[in-house]
Amino acid sequence: MQKIIESLRTNFQTLGWLNGFFYLISVALSRISRDRARLIKYDLVVQPIHTKPLLPSHRGRRVHVYEATPENTLLHSVPHRNEGVIVDRFSKGGRCLIAELNDDLAGFLWFSHGDYLEDEVRCLFRPEPATTSVWDYDVYIADRYRLSPVFMKLWQEANSLLYAEGFRDSLSRISAFNPSSHGSHARLGAKKIGWATFLVVGSMQLMWASRSPFLHLSFRERHYPVLRLRAR
Repeated sequence: MQKIIESLRTNFQTLGWLNGFFYLISVALSRISRDRARLIKYDLVVQPIHTKPLLPSHRGRRVHVYEATPENTLLHSVPHRNEGVIVDRFSKGGRCLIAELNDDLAGFLWFSHGDYLEDEVRCLFRPEPATTSVWDYDVYIADRYRLSPVFMKLWQEANSLLYAEGFRDSLSRISAFNPSSHGSHARLGAKKIGWATFLVVGSMQLMWASRSPFLHLSFRERHYPVLRLRAR
């Protein structure tokens, strides 16, 4: 019992009382329903795209970052990434930067221009203004490189590429239950601009959010809310 209490206390200290409460509900729903019911909460953030170095010049030299193609074999070697999803992302105009170290996949990040249809829940995110904003998603760093310069090197190169193409802001959603991801993005200058919570039970989805349309109920796959997120 003492271990459970300590675990709950740590959870609330890390996530805060509100997100900690939502997290407990999320875990309980998933276990009771055998994953048929889910509670998902996102924090919506924006971070600047710039050309300022994120690493000292002597760090990350051996990390090679480049834009992937659909045929890239390293990209298809990542666990828990369905090959069909990867192919679908490319077909919809998604782009991916890969970080490679010693011929090994160290990490990657995805981004897209314009609307992004989320694949975890039914929701379309619309970053604005479209001419200077992108949507980034699925940032992955291999476990063995979590404490290395890979994350910063990956974003440093992404910033350089996107800035040269005229983009100035990157928007994304981060799980409200993932404090480490929040910390990583905060080091890049990310700021929270809203939130969205989804209750999914079978085919039913209820969304309530800090942005219009604020409340949305749907029962069909092709029926989803559109969240417009303005960077500036």
